[in-house]
Amino acid sequence: MATVNTLLKRSGVDVDGLVKRHVIEKYPRSEIPQRYGVNLARYRERGGAIDLPAEVELFIKGSENNKQDLSRLYALCLAFDQIEHESIAGDMAELGVYKGHTAVVLARFARRTERHLYLLDTFSGFAEEDLAGPDQTQQMQFQDTDFDAVRSFVGDGPVSYVRGKFPDTADQLPNEGRYALVHIDCDLYAPIKAGLEYFYPRMAPGGFLIIHDYSSLYWPGAEQAIDEFFADKPESVIPMPDISGTVVVRRCK
Repeated sequence: MATVNTLLKRSGVDVDGLVKRHVIEKYPRSEIPQRYGVNLARYRERGGAIDLPAEVELFIKGSENNKQDLSRLYALCLAFDQIEHESIAGDMAELGVYKGHTAVVLARFARRTERHLYLLDTFSGFAEEDLAGPDQTQQMQFQDTDFDAVRSFVGDGPVSYVRGKFPDTADQLPNEGRYALVHIDCDLYAPIKAGLEYFYPRMAPGGFLIIHDYSSLYWPGAEQAIDEFFADKPESVIPMPDISGTVVVRRCK
């Protein structure tokens, strides 16, 4: 398979600007979707709004792990494009925000498309009572975050921050909420199961449920919660080749 650099040379596209400087040269081992690389001009002509260099810089800022996981970011960007392409109505939510590296990308998309984004997290790490069942051997993690720092990084605008343990905080979401994209990144069985039970029936037809940590083998609770929930649903999980084994589900129309 031709590399990105080979395709760029063949195409004759001038990429001496931001895409080349901020993505290709810094992260040569990461294959960029062609619409954001060799076909960037065509993507722009069709109205594409993803600003890949900016998305990359925000996604990796202060995160060594994310520098090795750009395929996860690209999958998010492609989902954004598909939502726009199919005119899927609805807002967005993220359950499990941590330091805001996916939230900041979601927020940029929300602002561009005039959607609202709801960010839900304890902002203090795992809830101790969730370290049970398939997760009883897990250690307390993700306490090295700070609500004010996350809010400063992600920004406000069409963004609501919901602080506390889910689903106890579900009453802070709109009663008639409808969602085009929901990102669940809670690692553990209990909050993932609660997130699926709440958001699945509120997904717009064609909407994207994106769930992290399914196939990494580090988080048995995540795998169990997702398998159990979708066992009797018409949708199937689609594994993604990112580091921690995200799965994507699209709500049946």
